[in-house]
Amino acid sequence: MELPEFDEVIAFIEDGDDFLLTSHVNSDGDAIGACLALTRMLDGLDKKATIVLQDVPGEPYEFLEGFSSIMAAESVPVEATACVAVLDCPSLDRIGRIQDCLDEQTRILNIDHHAGNVHFGAVNLVSENVCSTSELLYHLAVAMGVPIDPALAEQLYTGILFDTGGFRYSLTKPTSMEAAAALVRLGARLDFVADRIYNNSSLASLKLIGRAIDSLELTAGGRVACLHLTRGDMRSGDPETAVNYGLKIRGVEVSMLLKEEAPEHYRVSLRSRERIDVRAVAARFGGGGHTRASGCNIDGTAESVRAALLEEVGRQLAAAA
Repeated sequence: MELPEFDEVIAFIEDGDDFLLTSHVNSDGDAIGACLALTRMLDGLDKKATIVLQDVPGEPYEFLEGFSSIMAAESVPVEATACVAVLDCPSLDRIGRIQDCLDEQTRILNIDHHAGNVHFGAVNLVSENVCSTSELLYHLAVAMGVPIDPALAEQLYTGILFDTGGFRYSLTKPTSMEAAAALVRLGARLDFVADRIYNNSSLASLKLIGRAIDSLELTAGGRVACLHLTRGDMRSGDPETAVNYGLKIRGVEVSMLLKEEAPEHYRVSLRSRERIDVRAVAARFGGGGHTRASGCNIDGTAESVRAALLEEVGRQLAAAA
């Protein structure tokens, strides 16, 4: 596998002393793992790092070293920061309110693995050849000679495990498995991390997945599964994994989950099998992500949001026919 050059990244890190780290809104396992891992790497180099996110998730990431130090954007005074590292994010508009901490003097380090990254940093460490931003950081740590202790190994392993869907998604490469194996040898607890990520739901969130499944309808001749959670449902939690249940049905190529976060404001999760690029679907509505797993936000009624999504998915299905 061909990796990008690390020299500019290393120079960026060596030149700074105090860094703000952030990632995309609705931060996931790779974003959290990568932010915590880079913080630990910087700490080992006697650098200061502060993680600020628009959305700080709760379960299941509390077990990771340093998780309690993550700060929510709303609790941090807005002031320009000299050095910012943006991780796992293809464009600056995806970091939400953290943009208020940037000005024309801010130097940005962009570390990401998403296709379509717009290279918005002064320094860009971007590669689509890795499964996750956490895997990219693993290679950076090796290149820098940073010691990987069990806590750092577990942070990186968590990001890899999450973004590969437990090594099941198509973006999983042989190098992903090799990096994961190396991290397990360095102290990441394979069974413990998997248990915390996949078997750590509350009773309420599990029942919420049941409500999402009850709402499931098939369209487009059984090729598209639509799931829907109302604003009332969402008061019980956010069952992100519910969207995956649509793909468990034989013949379904795209699954979409509509979650009403505010009146007539929906956060949409999209998943697909090998023929359909749901990142292209999400991009039509200002969202993004991966070819097989993406998301976006759309305003409107449930009916109008669903209709708009089905129209775009229909175009993708027709193009793939």
